[in-house]
Formats: sequence, C-alpha cells, structure tokens
Amino acid sequence: MPTVRGGGVAIVAVVSVVMAWLWFRAEPIVPGLMTGEAQNAGAQGSDHLPAVAAARLLPLLALVVVLAIVSFIDDLRGLPARLRFGVHGATALIAVSLLTHNLEPITVGRLAFGLVATVWVAGYTNAFNFMDGINGIAGMQGLVTGLGTAAVAVAAGVPPAHPAVLLALAAAGACLGFLPHNFPRARVFMGDVSSAALGFLLAALAVWIAWLTSPWMLFWLGLLHANFVLDTGVTLVRRALRGDKLSEAHREHFYQRLIRAGYSHPRVTLLEAALQVVTGLALWLGTPASLSAKLVIAAAVVVLWGAFFGYAESVFRRVNAAPAA
Repeated sequence: MPTVRGGGVAIVAVVSVVMAWLWFRAEPIVPGLMTGEAQNAGAQGSDHLPAVAAARLLPLLALVVVLAIVSFIDDLRGLPARLRFGVHGATALIAVSLLTHNLEPITVGRLAFGLVATVWVAGYTNAFNFMDGINGIAGMQGLVTGLGTAAVAVAAGVPPAHPAVLLALAAAGACLGFLPHNFPRARVFMGDVSSAALGFLLAALAVWIAWLTSPWMLFWLGLLHANFVLDTGVTLVRRALRGDKLSEAHREHFYQRLIRAGYSHPRVTLLEAALQVVTGLALWLGTPASLSAKLVIAAAVVVLWGAFFGYAESVFRRVNAAPAA
C-alpha cells in the first residue's frame, strides 16, 4: 500500500484551529497598548487573552496558511526553487514586521534585530523542510522543540497563557498526534505542506518570545533547534565547496549518512530526539542562570551536536571504506 504524502496537513489544520480559537476568545484591542504587550500579557484577573498579543494571531495564521498552500502545490507538482525561497523570505519578513511592531521609535538596534530575525525565520523554514527526510525526525523535532519553546518562554517570564506559549504547545501536541502515523513505520509522510509551515511557525515563535523578553533570547531559543540548523548549515557549505547545485535533492545530511551506513530510521530518529531532550532540558534550566553559565551551556550544546555529527561522519566513512579494505 503506497504511503500517503502531504499528511502533515493535519498538523497545519490543528495549529490553525488553535490560532483561530485564541483570537476568537481574546478581548477587543484597546488603543494605545501596543507598547506594553509583555506587561499586558501578564495582567491578572481576566480570563481573556491579551488584546495586543491576540491582534497578531490572524495575520500570523494567514502567513501559515499561505505558506502551507504554496508548499502543498510544491508537494503535488513541484515549484521552482526561486519561487519557494521567495515565498519563504517574504513570509519571514512580514512575520517579523508583524511580531515586532509597536509604537516606539525605530532604532538601529531594532533594525538589526529585525534583519537577524528575518534571516532566522526564512532560514529555519528551509532547514526544517530539508531535514524532513526519514520517518519521525521532523515530527519528533516539532514535539520536543514545541515543548522546549514553551518551557523556556515561561522560565524567561512570559505568562503561561500568552499565545506564543500556547501555540508552541499546540504545535507540540499536533506533532504528537501525527507521530504514530509516521513513526516507526511511515504510513503517512509529513510533506512540504507541513514541514515548511511548522518550521516557519516555530521560528516565528522564537522571534515573538525574544521580542517579549530580550533580543538575546532569539539566540538562546535558536540553540533549541541547533541540530537542524547546524546539520543544514554544514551540509550546505560542504556541497557549495564541492560545486554542487544547492537546490537539488541529496542525501548528504548527517542523519542521512547514518541511514546510508545501515542505521534504521527509528534508531537515528531516537538518537536525535534523545539529544534534543538533553538540549531542551539544559536550555530550560539555564534560562534564569547568569550570562557566564549561559555561555557554558551554549558551548556545550554546540559541542554536543558537533560530536554527534562527527560520530555520524566516522560511521559513514568506516562503512564505505570497508569493501576496499
């Protein structure tokens, strides 16, 4: 029986319904509150969500849906790489503009943050899409990073009822519901329709949380996604140095090298998930820590994934060198 492609549309549907529900139950917008979103988000004595935060939900939902539609078309018949990347870049720019908008003056710092955030959202949208190559890896990433994003946000002072926290939990829950259909045996593939939209949403939530707390939180939350970011980055650099066409499909990611070395899909996915859990716990526990402690944790996360990639590379080369021995 053929495996169903594009089944990840269910993840997009669940997240979209949650976003619409959060918007529906929010208070009407009160003029003049745009500069105090974080404080407004923490207001006590109300069963409603913060008005200013909720105002961002419908536009963000529209971006998720547009990205999902374009990606679904790409699943069905394929789209030129330039068009896909253009859509990813445009949605990232709009999302960052939306999530960081307020009535305060525009400064060099804000512009710099906006530029970094836009590159981050567009880049991670593509990285998540690139990394969805074996059973369960993208769904497990969405589950762990969704939970991790919510935990780190709350540890950083974002109220648990804030839409950014609730959307992270919704993404994690949607991935948890999807995983039994995709792991350990895949009866359904996630497809670009979900991998691009899910990567976009997780990256956008990191921007939103950083805007609520501290610009440096974007780097901290980015470490939660270090496996996908570093694997994609190193692989792209390696292929560029070889002169490969970067938009072409390939099997050069570190997780793919383990598969090519004979590891099973469940084994590789669970290895990455286990390291992701360790990473998430370290970042959660380290959120209230001092700057020096944060730097140690950040370095440890990079070393952890560097060691894993080195292990994957060594296994791949050993297996491929064996016939010639």
